[in-house]
Amino acid sequence: MKKVYRRMLVLALLAAPVSLVAQDRGTPSPEARARAEARRPEGPPFGALLRHRQELGLSAEQVSRLEAIGRRLEEQNRPLRERLRREREEFVARRRAQIERLSPEQRRDTLRRLREERRQRRIPEGMRPIVQQIQQNTRRAMEEAQSVLTPEQKERARSLIRQRREEMRERMREHRGRRGDRHGPRVHRLPS
Repeated sequence: MKKVYRRMLVLALLAAPVSLVAQDRGTPSPEARARAEARRPEGPPFGALLRHRQELGLSAEQVSRLEAIGRRLEEQNRPLRERLRREREEFVARRRAQIERLSPEQRRDTLRRLREERRQRRIPEGMRPIVQQIQQNTRRAMEEAQSVLTPEQKERARSLIRQRREEMRERMREHRGRRGDRHGPRVHRLPS
């Protein structure tokens, strides 16, 4: 049961805008924000359950309860995601200003260190409490969602999650091949 929970949490966080924290690429484009918001109405992890309601054999009552849990989670996390976005923008602006003031040698060393941090997926210290609160909210919602499913539905959901994870890995491999990325895909890991 913990494995299912962790997998669903990982999928939720992979799809969430929180993943922007792990990247240092500036503010996302309006198109990227629109795509992220489009995924959110039944947003992960509930979106996966609700998209597969037929395969899981969810009753109308189960669907209603899952939608309510998803809405509550969205309401809890929306202000946190917005705060995280603002703090990230401020963090990136401060970092850029600091880097611009460095000598060329210091800049090279600093950028090398920052690339390593990015590879290790470190979240800046000031943003960690926000990310942890989002994770905690998601964890509670997932526990509540699992109580809605029958044991058979939980097993089928595990299978769907494994299948989805494999599809995502394959797409990432294909994408990496097209980009010629030497460093591999951007996989966001949860802290242990």
